[in-house]
Amino acid sequence: MNCRHLFLALLFAHAVFAAYATPPTRVMWVYETPELLRSQPARAELIEFCKPREITDLFLQVHFVGKTKDEPLTIEGAAELKTLLREAKANGLRVHALAGDPGDTLRRNHERVLRRVEALAVFNESAPPEERFAGVHFDIEPHALREWAKASDSEKAELLTQLVEVNAKVVERLHARAPGVIYGADITFWFDKTKPDGTPVFPVTFCGVTADPTQHLLGLADHLALMSYRGAAEGKNGLIGIVARSIAAADAAKGRVFVGVKMAKIGPGNESFYGRTEQEMMTELRKVDAAYSEHPGYAGIAYFMYGAFKAMPR
Repeated sequence: MNCRHLFLALLFAHAVFAAYATPPTRVMWVYETPELLRSQPARAELIEFCKPREITDLFLQVHFVGKTKDEPLTIEGAAELKTLLREAKANGLRVHALAGDPGDTLRRNHERVLRRVEALAVFNESAPPEERFAGVHFDIEPHALREWAKASDSEKAELLTQLVEVNAKVVERLHARAPGVIYGADITFWFDKTKPDGTPVFPVTFCGVTADPTQHLLGLADHLALMSYRGAAEGKNGLIGIVARSIAAADAAKGRVFVGVKMAKIGPGNESFYGRTEQEMMTELRKVDAAYSEHPGYAGIAYFMYGAFKAMPR
């Protein structure tokens, strides 16, 4: 990694992103890609679902495929995807290609992540502007690796260093191959956890700077989506409290952070709005907006995920 080249790439990328950075908005993870590709009514339903909820961006799961490890990757269902992208853009939606695996954290697998970037660049080059992805969004979760559970804090810091490195490589490659494509990444809200003396629990040294992983990633990605899943806005363990440090860091770094909320029946009950009505959830999320809407680092709310959101009682 050439830190000087990366710095120049970031200067350009963030200048492009300035036009995208808007007041707080709404984004949503979408995993029903096969159904959406084969069904126009399903696409129409998704578009209509987004309109009253003011959702502007979709993190749409895509699959990058190749017969051998050396063969260039392609995006599965490319022709059908271009139809979806055209329809989404015509209705004011930006679509970001979503992919990622915990194993992508590891240096030995970084090249496969860059092959996905190359495949996205080729896809966009083959399409007119209305049929291109607006962004790419990687969900790489080192804490889901088998070795994480038994790792010491220093070993976890080393894994998180590799996470920062792969994100930096992605940014550098995107700048070279697909300038103007928005780059986002999923992270957990506790990556910036500190010790009693205020130093990072997981210090990462990158390009000569030691900081927590969140601070490094804020300087790399156009936005971060915090996996900050809680079923209430207020209180010691509520959304407002657990994202405070990350949003303050985003303010200082001129970065952008989405606060992720979950409706799916996955994980502990206190992490999700599952079983609540949409109206109850929106009441809580208005409190998050009220707390952070004046913060330049607050990008808005990220909904996890479409299928679960659609199933919520109204």
